[in-house]
Amino acid sequence: MKPGRLIAAGAVLLAAAAAAPTAFCAPKVVAVSVYIAGEVQVKRTGESGYAELKVNDLLYSGDNIKTGASSRAGLVTKGGAEVRLNENSNFEISPQGRLRELINLSVGHLWTRMLHKMAKLNVRTPSAVCAVRGTEADIEQRSLLTVKVYEGHVDVQNSVGKQSLRAGQMTTVSGANAAPEAAKKMSGQDVGKWHEEVKVSDYDKFVNLLKESASSGKSLKTSVKMPDGTVKQIEGGLKKK
Repeated sequence: MKPGRLIAAGAVLLAAAAAAPTAFCAPKVVAVSVYIAGEVQVKRTGESGYAELKVNDLLYSGDNIKTGASSRAGLVTKGGAEVRLNENSNFEISPQGRLRELINLSVGHLWTRMLHKMAKLNVRTPSAVCAVRGTEADIEQRSLLTVKVYEGHVDVQNSVGKQSLRAGQMTTVSGANAAPEAAKKMSGQDVGKWHEEVKVSDYDKFVNLLKESASSGKSLKTSVKMPDGTVKQIEGGLKKK
């Protein structure tokens, strides 16, 4: 991985607020890309076509991100959720994005991890809504929805039923008109490894800084490599909710 892929996402988002669009209805900055491999594209709100997504790019409510074959992406949301996107996936950051963030996964495969205890994420798919709470989870929407929980818990719910999954459990949903299957224990073959290929250098240091900021209100101080190659000193932090 090239130097500079370490992204202090919370700090970057705070520092970039002044540079964000200032129009009355301008979309809000909700995430930053921290990893790109292969063909990853983004379509901005109001635009008709896709453009290349790069490391350090800011993401806004309403943006649509897609990955091609053998491609992966990683991002960190303003609320402190890490999302890794597998190949052949397409999702939208909801235009209604709030502190409890919402991702619309139309098709594809993503992995999530909450970077501090206050982070929450809802993933809406054609089959059900997955409410990810303080957890590490794997969500794949293809011909059916498959949800696996490695840490914490996830509620999988649609108009027909609901299943609450704990660590080591999984469920499938065959469609919006079918209730989630009863939770079952994952076998060794069920455990996914694809997300481990998304690597960000010095990531443990970044996670620790973000956790400290979220729990104590302390400021982050870090150096960030900008898209033009310059290095910028950033100070900021996540406020407690």
